[in-house]
This record gives sequence, structure tokens and C-alpha cells, in this order.
Amino acid sequence: MIRRKISALCLAVLCVAPLNLATFAQDATDAVAIETSAQGTNEAGVTARVKSVTIGDDATVLGVVLSFDSQATSYVELAGADSYLSYGETQRLHLRQIADNPYLRISNGQSLTGELVFPGTIPADTKEISLVFNEGNAGDDTSAPGLVVTVPLAAQ
Repeated sequence: MIRRKISALCLAVLCVAPLNLATFAQDATDAVAIETSAQGTNEAGVTARVKSVTIGDDATVLGVVLSFDSQATSYVELAGADSYLSYGETQRLHLRQIADNPYLRISNGQSLTGELVFPGTIPADTKEISLVFNEGNAGDDTSAPGLVVTVPLAAQ
């Protein structure tokens, strides 16, 4: 895991097909970018990989690859219920809805690659965050499966 400072202008959000995951720009301030390789899976067939975390003054941005592979259903929604970043005991940053895919729908055999935006920042001394999809739903739910990915932020 590598921690580096980048200019906020580098926070322009880009997405590789099949859809735009988010649009975000930040005022000219410093942000902290952390390369990571956290992954979580569930029984429904979702794999969520967090490749980077960028902590800015106004938003926290995760570089992700979200994939779905299953014979149980043709698609799932990763934001069909409450989806957010959590840190500390009770702190949450909620996922900014994406205009052309507000429920983060992924078809069977497809992957979404891009950045998820969570308005707000996390404290500099935070050691780990959790990316929560569909809070309270079971991991084998075939419409909006629950999934939690723990993402370490400190060097191991």
C-alpha cells in the first residue's frame, strides 16, 4: 500500500465503460491518495475490489472494480438499499447516487470500473474504512445483496 499526496485537480473522476460511475471536482486543495487492494465477495456472486482511496477536503473517492457472475439471476443492484463508507464507531459517508445508474445495477457477466464518490472526508488518523453495499440485506439476496469490504488505510 502506498500513500501519496496529489493535487485536487487529479480528482477528476473518470470511468471505463460500461457506464459513468460519478462526476466530481474539488477546489484546489491537497488530497491524500492511498493505493490499496481490498476485496470482498458474497454468496450472490458479487466481487467488489477497492484499488484506491482518495481523501479530499470535501469528498472521499474510491477507485473500484465491481463484478457480478451468477446463474441465479440476470443482474443485481449494489445500491438498492443503504450503501455508504463507515469509519470509527458510528460515522458514515453516504454514496452519491450516479445519474445514469442510481442503484449500481450490474448485469451477469459484467464489471463496472470507476470511482465512487462519498461526500465528506475521513480523519487523517483513520486506520480502516468499510465499504457497505445494501446494509442489512443478506449476501445471497438475488436482487440487492449485502456486502461489506474492509479497506485498510495504514501501512501493514
